[in-house]
Amino acid sequence: MTKTIKVACTGAGQHVNAIELKKILQPAVVTRSAKPAKPPEIPARSVFYCQFCKEGKIVVTREMMEETMQEEQKL
Repeated sequence: MTKTIKVACTGAGQHVNAIELKKILQPAVVTRSAKPAKPPEIPARSVFYCQFCKEGKIVVTREMMEETMQEEQKL
């Protein structure tokens, strides 16, 4: 099952959009080396267009993503 975040857009309609976490998070490349590579950080803020209107944008913050991931780990 894909993890999703539901966020309201900034437009007049305040439409609720479902954003998949895999769309925001980048895959980590793992290699063998003496020094382990640093994992990629979660972006501080990601902005997407609303799926329902032209003027709205969806803003997803790092705190929102971390909160969603922690809630799903508790289940």
